[in-house]
Amino acid sequence: MRLFSLTLTSLVFLLSALSVATGLESQGTPKPGQIETIYDDKRDKTTVRLKPVQIGSNKAQYHSVHIAPAFSYPGHEFKKPESVDFEVQTVVKTKLKIDLYVVFVIDGETIFLSSARRAVKRTVPGKRWVGERLVFRMPYETLMKVTKARVVEIKMDGVVFPVTEQALEHIRVFAKQLES
Repeated sequence: MRLFSLTLTSLVFLLSALSVATGLESQGTPKPGQIETIYDDKRDKTTVRLKPVQIGSNKAQYHSVHIAPAFSYPGHEFKKPESVDFEVQTVVKTKLKIDLYVVFVIDGETIFLSSARRAVKRTVPGKRWVGERLVFRMPYETLMKVTKARVVEIKMDGVVFPVTEQALEHIRVFAKQLES
């Protein structure tokens, strides 16, 4: 079993490298390499993660906004998680606000989730811009609402970023991993 998982991990890595080299990682339907499955020997934990998908660019103080949901389980044997770490990555052209207010709007319903936030310095070479990573603990049921939604938006400090149908398709493909 261990040999199989190492081989599968190697295959996922190879497909990921190929998609990046050909420039296909952010276009159209998600490719196999866009969903990473990584096993950590030290922690005996497997993590499944969607590579970051861009949902916005050059709007107000934001240069770019990406999303990247992930979930983990112990060992190699799949266990359906109760929640997903829904990461929002931003590059901000101005100083970060101390009190950032973020909500998800799913088919008109406003959803508040708790998050962890950290800054990332010098995200764009030659610019004094700052990035940040916000990781929201999204319940499984909420992720399923996102996959079935027609309109999903992420509001940060009043700036609205609609999640495109293409980005929603990436999330739907990722969510199928939870149904395994």
